[in-house]
Amino acid sequence: MKKLIQFLTSMPFMGFLLLVMAFSMAIATFTESSWGTEAAKALVYNTRWFEVVFLLLGISLVTNFIRYRMYLPQKLPVGIFHLSFILIVFGAAITRYISFEGVMHIREGQSSDYIMSTDTYFKVETGDKKIREQVLFSELTHGQFHETFDLDGQRVKIKSVGFVKNALRTPVEHPAGSPMVDFVISAGQGMQSFSFGPGDQFDLGAAKVGFNNDANIRFEQEGDELYLLADRDMEIRSMGGGEPEPVQAGVRSPVKMMHLYAFDNYLLLVRKFYPKALIRVTRDASGNSHEDAVILEVSEGGRVSTVNVFGRSGTAGEPVTFKAGNTNLRLSYGSEPIYLPFKLYLKDFQLERYIGSESPSSYASEIKLIDEQEGVERDVRIFMNNTLKYRGYRFYQSSYDVDELGTVLSVNKDFWGTFVTYLGYLLMALGMIFSLFYKHSYFQFLVRHLKELNKFKVTAALAFLLLLSGQAQGNNAAVSGIPSLDAQLVSDFSELWVHGRDGRIEPMSTLSNEILRKVSRKSSFYGKSADEVVLSMHLYPEIWRTVPMIKVDREVAAFLGIQGKYAAAVDFFDMSGHYKLAEPAQAAYNKMPGMRNQKEKEFLYTDERVNICFMVFNGEFFTFFPPKNPTEAWFFAGSKPDGYPRADSLFVNRSFQLLRESLLPGSDVQPRQILATVASFQEKFGAEILPPAQKKSAELTYNKIQPFKRVFSWYLLTGFILLTVLFVNIFRQKPAGKLVIRMFVGLIFFGFLLHTGGLILRWYISGHAPWSNGYESMVYVAWAAMLSGFIFGRKYPLVLGTAAFLSGITLFVAHLNWMNPEITPLVPVLKSYWLIIHVAIITASYGFIGLSAFVGLLVLTLYGLMKERNRENVNHYIDQLTTISELSATIGLYMLTIGTFLGGVWANESWGRYWGWDPKETWALITVMIYAFVVHMRLIPSLRGRFNYNLATVIGFSSVLMTYFGVNYFLSGMHSYGKGSVDGIHWAVYVSLVLVAGLITFSYLNYKKFEGADRSA
Repeated sequence: MKKLIQFLTSMPFMGFLLLVMAFSMAIATFTESSWGTEAAKALVYNTRWFEVVFLLLGISLVTNFIRYRMYLPQKLPVGIFHLSFILIVFGAAITRYISFEGVMHIREGQSSDYIMSTDTYFKVETGDKKIREQVLFSELTHGQFHETFDLDGQRVKIKSVGFVKNALRTPVEHPAGSPMVDFVISAGQGMQSFSFGPGDQFDLGAAKVGFNNDANIRFEQEGDELYLLADRDMEIRSMGGGEPEPVQAGVRSPVKMMHLYAFDNYLLLVRKFYPKALIRVTRDASGNSHEDAVILEVSEGGRVSTVNVFGRSGTAGEPVTFKAGNTNLRLSYGSEPIYLPFKLYLKDFQLERYIGSESPSSYASEIKLIDEQEGVERDVRIFMNNTLKYRGYRFYQSSYDVDELGTVLSVNKDFWGTFVTYLGYLLMALGMIFSLFYKHSYFQFLVRHLKELNKFKVTAALAFLLLLSGQAQGNNAAVSGIPSLDAQLVSDFSELWVHGRDGRIEPMSTLSNEILRKVSRKSSFYGKSADEVVLSMHLYPEIWRTVPMIKVDREVAAFLGIQGKYAAAVDFFDMSGHYKLAEPAQAAYNKMPGMRNQKEKEFLYTDERVNICFMVFNGEFFTFFPPKNPTEAWFFAGSKPDGYPRADSLFVNRSFQLLRESLLPGSDVQPRQILATVASFQEKFGAEILPPAQKKSAELTYNKIQPFKRVFSWYLLTGFILLTVLFVNIFRQKPAGKLVIRMFVGLIFFGFLLHTGGLILRWYISGHAPWSNGYESMVYVAWAAMLSGFIFGRKYPLVLGTAAFLSGITLFVAHLNWMNPEITPLVPVLKSYWLIIHVAIITASYGFIGLSAFVGLLVLTLYGLMKERNRENVNHYIDQLTTISELSATIGLYMLTIGTFLGGVWANESWGRYWGWDPKETWALITVMIYAFVVHMRLIPSLRGRFNYNLATVIGFSSVLMTYFGVNYFLSGMHSYGKGSVDGIHWAVYVSLVLVAGLITFSYLNYKKFEGADRSA
């Protein structure tokens, strides 16, 4: 028994548990992406075996805390660190087993004193029996409910045999069926299908729709005919057009099939009425269904029946009556109400959008909190990142009704779980900080060891290699016939303010770059700047329609019957003017995004590019003219706006037509004067909402310099040359000139200054921290990697060269076609100081961990090139680089861990829960566990050694790549920047894997010759 306990609390077994947790959570994220959150919870997160793994880790932490006397002063940092994880595990247990959460829905002018639980239950009720069981159904785990009981002296068995997520009730005519109405309701943001019979009803919020009951919009059956009766005025609109037909409130009228009934902000369309029908369950391929279905098998005597029960988490179960013998069984699936000791009254729901855009800027609920027991009545405002906390409950803004007259609040009660977990977070941060500076810590041991290694002077001589690179511009006959535009005219055009599609007011220079990148995947086009191309496309559309500038995939090119990677606008139309992509694009749009194949996605991307071109030809992107109402969208050139004086309205309509005419020979109108008048128009009508002139200048400078695009080639060039020269001289064992090394350091530092300046400039332009989307975070990771290089590479040129090369590669990836460099407004949840704290720390950690991985590649290369004659010299560099790698990995792990748990704090402040197993946060935790294993490998005898450590840093970095790229672009979740925007895995990934695998194999075979020296180190 003693040996078993020693094994279960040993360091190798703890390392094994960390890898088991990491692997199982990784599987769960893929399961969630394919089958939903319920499947991931049922298979992993909510299982007993997963709880046992947590329990064993907790026991091991407590045992080792006592065994190694981590409570002693000389072991204070590591003791605090381990104690923090004990508290975090304990806090998670409190949250799991004691706390609860749910959803509260309130309409304006109404109050609520209960929430619907997040947990789901299946219930069976008869006159004197009630079976209630908590369940977690999914399409992978649908056999959770199984009950047998006596009913009227007969044995009845009920078991779940299937589950359909996003279920649709499809009526099928059957003589044994009951009346059924099949209809659709739309509120302008998608539609929802319903099929229900007598007694059923659905609450829209503003109204209840039902069949033969007391609903606001009521269906009534009379024989085989269906009638409609409403308590409000309605309009009947024909699908074919024509004048609407009014229907007064309280008037009962026959239902007109396939006609639209308009009331409030809703449209109702009855597709069919079935006098006798049965419900068949199908899955909604669009994913828009608001309910799931449990398939039951009910056995009584010799009869076996199939029953469908509908419901979903967050909503009350809709009972289904099934007759077993002479007794009615009521079967239901869904959530249950949890009543509160107080109530909330919704006074007003407020939604703000970005100017002229449908994108929400913020939304909030004006609530009156009423607690009669405590004599409390006060007004509160709940919005994203501003949670109501009262009597242990937390209410946070989750979503809202489509008519914007109701709010949905998520609620949880987890005071003690949160308190204990937060205490663990605090101790963890303190332990990490202490370990960096405490003289007895392993981190400080590494610092001292590195200083000792630095006393061993090995320098190398080199000849400085100066490389010049340039980019030649091509010429194309297709654009040679397009008149050139005056540079000053193009400059004036680039400086006009324009109202972007996302609601942002920006210089036209920014929009021009976005348009050209979207259409042709280029930042300039045959020597013409993006501004000149866009302006010229509008002024000379008949010429540009023939220019091959629209990027197309090979399959799209084959479909169009053209050669090359670019198509002209005319290539998309046949001789009769028919748009060639109409049918394939529409077929692709009709599919769910996740169900589209690569070819269909390419049709959609190309269709978007073609539409953008014609919007430029027509001037629809030139939204230069602000309206009198500052909250409305701006008018584009050529439109006919209302509300202006007649002369101003005429100018909006004719301005760019006049510009076109001014460029004709013999015109006495100066083109620049027209653009100057447009600028004056903007000042006249938009002065109160226009950004400062300094921001325009800053953004124009940013667009012109393109600092991140310039600096990545600088990093790659200087880093590669420095590494090459140092490698050659390591094996030549020749002294190096300090002047040359300093020159390289200066060149890299110059790039770092440009990089830093670009970040500061983008922060100023956007008004928020520049790490809020995929492109920005990549740029920031590159900056953090370079910063870590300067921290650890001041005396070690190999480290600095590696950091520069890593930063260059990272920036290169950031500028690939599928990354979006646009400056965009923040979604409501990101409008928080936590964006700066959490994202900055966790993203910077990738730079330090990335440096460790690239140093690992460097060490593996040294192992592969090691010979007997240079063994001592190479071993010195390996020891030096490995020590630096451990320091960088330790700091990266600390930052990643702190950043991950600070993300939990942010989630708790914004959404009312600090952990929800979202794929992003889960993969961050997986990476924490993997690197916790890596930095502790030295404590496991069988894994000790420099080669094993560096190999682990290289392999472990794949977890960082998955956390960043895999989750953001391939999995779903709240943190995903663009699932589906990356079409498969790029070929370069496979090439990199083959090269890394080859390097590992080559270095391992050579390392085996010198294994003893590495093991003893």
